[in-house]
Amino acid sequence: MIGLLWIVLALLGLYLFFRFKPPVYQSLLLDKETARQKSAEFIRTYLGVDVSDWKSFAVYWYDHDTVNKLHHVGLLNQTRQVLFNWGLLESWRIRFVSQNQSIITGVNAKGEITFFHADVRKKNLQTTGLGRVSLEQLKEDLAVDHEGLWAQAKATGSGEKQEDLQQVTTYWYMAESANIRMKMAVELYNQHIISLQTEQEIRTENMNKAVQKEQLESTLGITGVLGSCIAVVAAIIVLIHLDVRSDMTVSMVMGSILAVCNLLSIKEDIQLTIVNAYDSRMSLKMVGSLAILSAVLAGILIGFVVFICSLAGNSLGENLHWPIWEKAGYQLLSGACAGIICLGLSAVFFSVLDKKKWLRISPELSNRTIYLSGFTFRQGLNMSLQSSLVEETIYRLLMIPAIWFVSNSVFITLLVSSGLWAIMHQGTGYHPRWLRWIHLFGFGCFLGLLFIESGFLAVFAAHFIYNFILFCMPLWNYNIQRKLNFKKTSKQSSF
Repeated sequence: MIGLLWIVLALLGLYLFFRFKPPVYQSLLLDKETARQKSAEFIRTYLGVDVSDWKSFAVYWYDHDTVNKLHHVGLLNQTRQVLFNWGLLESWRIRFVSQNQSIITGVNAKGEITFFHADVRKKNLQTTGLGRVSLEQLKEDLAVDHEGLWAQAKATGSGEKQEDLQQVTTYWYMAESANIRMKMAVELYNQHIISLQTEQEIRTENMNKAVQKEQLESTLGITGVLGSCIAVVAAIIVLIHLDVRSDMTVSMVMGSILAVCNLLSIKEDIQLTIVNAYDSRMSLKMVGSLAILSAVLAGILIGFVVFICSLAGNSLGENLHWPIWEKAGYQLLSGACAGIICLGLSAVFFSVLDKKKWLRISPELSNRTIYLSGFTFRQGLNMSLQSSLVEETIYRLLMIPAIWFVSNSVFITLLVSSGLWAIMHQGTGYHPRWLRWIHLFGFGCFLGLLFIESGFLAVFAAHFIYNFILFCMPLWNYNIQRKLNFKKTSKQSSF
């Protein structure tokens, strides 16, 4: 009967979630293959290099720093379209690699190249070139759309310097809107474009406010690592002083799961490393090996944290005679239903605050919409497993019995554990941030009660379901939208 009640409440939570879930912004992102073709065409035209047989790697990109600052000063919503047009949102970063040479491009939603850097053998660029192009002519050649970056740009000057006994010409441009200014510098070596760099400047007097909030976020960003370190120390102290020691099997399994699941997204991690930090002096195989080694070491480290904290938590639970692992099937069912219920209630909570204009949420920063278009389900599974297993082990399995053991008070136990868990989250993308912390505190209290009443598997399932749906919802929306656009294009072409 209780199981049926959980299912009914979960269905209600699902209804609330779909009824009040955050709005979905239509994606303007080019598909990956089109972006790759645009990049290859640009390279062939302006660098004189054919990259058709080069290996290519692509990741979704947006200018997190600029978006974050605009969000903090309350200018993001009114600037979003400009960010699209200029390639600061919904862009691709694509790197082509061949024989210790690499070329990286940035392609915006308009199909324009807004970032470019060529690390190639310059001696191969001496035979052909663009010919002499003027400051204005190059801008017109680069413009693709009347709303795009280059159509909005204005030429501001040029300069020349000697490099490797060759002339390097730099053309400078600037694009301006009401809230943001963007400077572009295009370098031509022997009449080939070898670099296109940009610099953003937000036009507001409130930048000090944005910088202070960024510094606060940076400080809060280390709370997770600090919390893990403190938890390990606390777990060791608990194990030293307890007479009853739990069986290590469950803890070893939990630690192993973390160590293995860290490898789920290794392919995406390697691609991200190559695009963002590839050095042409290194081989792709070496980059891949280093990424795998890094993932393995990180997995072992986080697996150890879970192992030692779960061992201490289980031992405390046995001392308190808590049924932490009993009725596993019921725990998983009630936990999954609880996670869906929390999704629905959270959607209502944020919807009300948004309509009252008490809370401003950035879709890009809070990952609430389709701007995770480069995301994969493996990454969503990996992040959901890691966050739910690690956080529930530290803040529920270890912390709740430990505080209860000392205070013998449910109120103090829930207050402290939920408060620390809430503060551990940065709240990036939510303004004011404290409303996000209130939401997390309430969610943490609910998970704490669920842990005390049901056990660890219940809170793990609830946290995992909650995170997995939120992480993967952008990808589901994006794939559905792509299929609808494909069908629409197919029908139009058939006529």
